[in-house]
Amino acid sequence: MSAKGLIQALAGLAALLVLWAAFALFRGSMGDAAARLTLPHLTAADVDRVLVARGSEVVTLIRGAAGWQVNGHQADGAQIEQLFRALADTGASSELLARRATSHARLGVDSAGRRVVFAKGVDSLLSLVVGEQGRAFQTAYLRLADDDDVFLYRGALPGLLSRDEDAWRDRRIARIPPDSVNAVIVTREGRDAALERTDGGWTVAGQPADTAVVGRVLRALSDLAAIGFATPAQRDSLDFARPWRRLTVLGRGGDTLLALHMDSTAAGYWVRRAGPGDVFRVDFWRLDQLMPIPDALRAGSP
Repeated sequence: MSAKGLIQALAGLAALLVLWAAFALFRGSMGDAAARLTLPHLTAADVDRVLVARGSEVVTLIRGAAGWQVNGHQADGAQIEQLFRALADTGASSELLARRATSHARLGVDSAGRRVVFAKGVDSLLSLVVGEQGRAFQTAYLRLADDDDVFLYRGALPGLLSRDEDAWRDRRIARIPPDSVNAVIVTREGRDAALERTDGGWTVAGQPADTAVVGRVLRALSDLAAIGFATPAQRDSLDFARPWRRLTVLGRGGDTLLALHMDSTAAGYWVRRAGPGDVFRVDFWRLDQLMPIPDALRAGSP
């Protein structure tokens, strides 16, 4: 072969190598894109409704003028923020596991899975099916509702979407700054005791109050949260018309900051703000901290 022919052959080979490398790079990038699940970056402002349904269990999060609600109850704003942080989490990852609908039942992303819709108005912004949990922590199988591809997703999102109604609800009963409290009236076993703030300190029935006990009461009022909620059947069994205990908190201007009625059953201890409303389940130790026996309020009491 002449030198000229050799040069032409080498040039042709080089061109083929460049084309092959470009094709391999393109095919690899396409394969990587197909192997990852890319979710839209949605914020709480982009969405006014999140629906999670599995069988007869339906959780509906709705954004309104007063904030988010879950199935008609006030939702915990921190939980909502956590949900949208998980949706936008750039550290989450996914791996394509299956491409056929025949794999859906095995991975729990068929009709047995949780169907999730993020929407605004009449527009559906994202629809998912969340299936079984994976073997590792914070992993689950999921797919886009209109796609057969199933992914193993690594991140907090699937776990958040598996929460029931109570897990989304706002458990806050009261958050009253101690400096805003002027009086606390406790009723136990038919006996009333009134803690009152005076220029000389806290008193009960005109006598100095135990400062440590008063401090525990005020701390409990500053962050009073439930551990759960009463079911409809439990609410029907409670008697708040003749409460087991009562608590009234008055502000510096004599206004009522909080009025609680309480009842107890074999299933636990329950409180409700005066009038109709949510019924909260509370820890017994927190209840005793909040409502000590009248004799324990006085300084020097045993």
